[in-house]
Amino acid sequence: MKTRFITIAVLATTLIMSCSTLSFIPTEGGASKFNLATVEYVQSRNAQQEAEIISNLSDHIVSVIDSLLTEDRASLDAFTDQLNVLDSALMVLSARIDTTEMMTDRSMALMSKELTSVKTNASSTRMVIRRINDNIDNLPLKALETFNEAIDAYLHKDDQEAAPEE
Repeated sequence: MKTRFITIAVLATTLIMSCSTLSFIPTEGGASKFNLATVEYVQSRNAQQEAEIISNLSDHIVSVIDSLLTEDRASLDAFTDQLNVLDSALMVLSARIDTTEMMTDRSMALMSKELTSVKTNASSTRMVIRRINDNIDNLPLKALETFNEAIDAYLHKDDQEAAPEE
């Protein structure tokens, strides 16, 4: 039994040691897919596949990006149109504001001029009234009545001018 065991051990050792050199494992042809690949072959194959993938991506990436950005471009165009409409509306508003400011400045200047005129007239009227008050005792009755009529006519002048227009 011991010899049998030794024989089996020697045969198993011989078989294991000669496994890498067994002639019945094919190295070429259709059965060669069982061969082990070298590091250089694997690296060259990976580089080739990487080049193919990059080529495919570069061919299709432009069309893919264009299809993805079409909606965004349409939104940007609509936004640009809205901005142009708002810009033109702002220009019109700015022109109106400038016109209104110019008209307001003119009105203010005219009103200031009229106010100065009214102040001057009021001052002159006050001086006349003071003189009249100072000399009221010396004025004849007819002069006072004429003065009152003139003042009354002046105060109601606007009412008389507006009445015929109605």
